[in-house]
Amino acid sequence: MARRGGVDPVLEGGRDGDIVIPVMGPTKSGKSRFLNQLIPSESPVFEVGTRLASCTAAVRSHPVLRAPREYHQLNGMLKGRRVVLVDTPGFDDTNMGDEEILILISEWLTRSYRKGMLVGGVLYIHDITREGSMSRSPTIFSKLCGEDAMDQVAIVTTKWDRLSDPNEGEVKLEELTADLWSTMINCGARVVRLRPSGHDSSRFPMHWAPWDIVYQLVIAAEARRVEYRILHIQDEIVNQRLPLPNTDAGRELQMSLDKLLRKARELRKQAKQASKAGKPIELLQARQQEIERVIAKLDALDPPSFAVRAQRWIQGLTS
Repeated sequence: MARRGGVDPVLEGGRDGDIVIPVMGPTKSGKSRFLNQLIPSESPVFEVGTRLASCTAAVRSHPVLRAPREYHQLNGMLKGRRVVLVDTPGFDDTNMGDEEILILISEWLTRSYRKGMLVGGVLYIHDITREGSMSRSPTIFSKLCGEDAMDQVAIVTTKWDRLSDPNEGEVKLEELTADLWSTMINCGARVVRLRPSGHDSSRFPMHWAPWDIVYQLVIAAEARRVEYRILHIQDEIVNQRLPLPNTDAGRELQMSLDKLLRKARELRKQAKQASKAGKPIELLQARQQEIERVIAKLDALDPPSFAVRAQRWIQGLTS
């Protein structure tokens, strides 16, 4: 599993043919909890937060060599290949900006693609109890995946056991399907209800177990492996060689040099303050380094005025 603020050993040891399952969605939607249900372990592999703030501050992954015994078709297909589960920060994270989160996710996905790791399905997790205005997470998610990859997407609704009236959830689901998720669904994404942990199908007959969801996605992807689709952002960065701000997801966020420079300066300031207070600074430094890598790439691709500004900023870091 990836360490906070460090190199992801799973990604570093990525194998050709690994089946990647990225899990995305808003903060506190249940991403880490869902992933932990897929892993036989006495203690949680992915940290689950109990506060309103997110506790997933980096892209983290964990390999699974075998599914539970009843998924014999999937196990027979793996034959030494790994299912790599990937936990990601939400685009409405309380501690990081959306631009920073996009950098982290896109970096992981593009590096995995270069290693021959294949996307076997993407999960978008949504808390069915969530009230109020929605973040732009679904829009950024759509831009990141792309229309052609939507038939590899499952929108997973969680926390059904927290509703006092199940019909309330069905009404919300109908509204979301008709409005917020309609474009994704029209392009092939499916919507599933996650069965709450500790409950059987008698109480939640229309809900799926976590491995049911992963199984259906991976089997469907394997059936069309000749046409294996990559995610849109992987194609844009690796094949089209676009800098991140020029990708559809980057444009959606109106990512710019000024925003990146401000964020890098802010992280540098936070690291200095944390160091003086005797607090860990590794994660802050890792986040700053990710942004600096994007700035460096833009330095090589963009007009001279951009390069001059970037160089002045880099010189400021070392002065």
